[in-house]
Amino acid sequence: MYAADLHVHTRVSDGSMTAAEILEMAKAKGGTHIAFTDHDTTKQSEIHKRLAASYGIRAIQAVEMSAYDYESRKKVHILGYGYKYTESIEKIGRETLKKRDENCRKQIEILNKLGFRISEDAVEHIAGDCIYKQHILDYLLKTGQSEAMFGDIYRNIFKNGGPCDFDIEYPRAEEAVLAICRDGGFAVLAHPGQQDNFSVIPGLVAAGLSGIEWNHPSNGGEDRKKIMSYAGEYGLFLTGGSDFHGRYEREGADLGTCPAHETSRCLFENENQ
Repeated sequence: MYAADLHVHTRVSDGSMTAAEILEMAKAKGGTHIAFTDHDTTKQSEIHKRLAASYGIRAIQAVEMSAYDYESRKKVHILGYGYKYTESIEKIGRETLKKRDENCRKQIEILNKLGFRISEDAVEHIAGDCIYKQHILDYLLKTGQSEAMFGDIYRNIFKNGGPCDFDIEYPRAEEAVLAICRDGGFAVLAHPGQQDNFSVIPGLVAAGLSGIEWNHPSNGGEDRKKIMSYAGEYGLFLTGGSDFHGRYEREGADLGTCPAHETSRCLFENENQ
């Protein structure tokens, strides 16, 4: 049996649950394989792998790297699996996390000027090493300054041209692929249906892309057809996952609802080679 969710986020990045809490859920649902793909960090990969084994679930080292294609002006997320080293991934990831943390601190400053009461120290306690906007939204909810995680504050301040609707400069998508490959991992294009970035696939294949995320909540029927076509043309394997964030994802899918394609078994077969 192969019941794999290969796209899951924990509190290490922008998920609301710990790896242990997620593994309890996965075990109850009959999950056999999992990948914790926290953003731009490999910090807990080995710990998560050993923890999963204690639940009878096989895990693989994984990361989701935030990137950008500056020609098409599209965001690009690259999943990295089974890396043997972390130097190249961490070099890029540390810079991205630094920028993201600084960006969110600017958002806290703006929100306080708008009349909200946000303790940066308290948000840090929720967040850990890097602050994400989800941590700010969670703080506002917990302190009674917001009615919902993704309510009016999210829509009017963090999105739709609001005062906190600004982003960071990301590394080039090819750089993320190359970093994963240099560290001995497999690079996979995440949720192309969500970011409508199919046009980047040929260039990423040239950089070393190995697969595409086929099953994802945001990939519709036509998206999956395109993915199958690209996979056939370039000899790419297919993965899948729920992109689970717990309550930190607006209308997020439940754990295990987007199981990985059978061809992703190669990740675990190649793991010890």
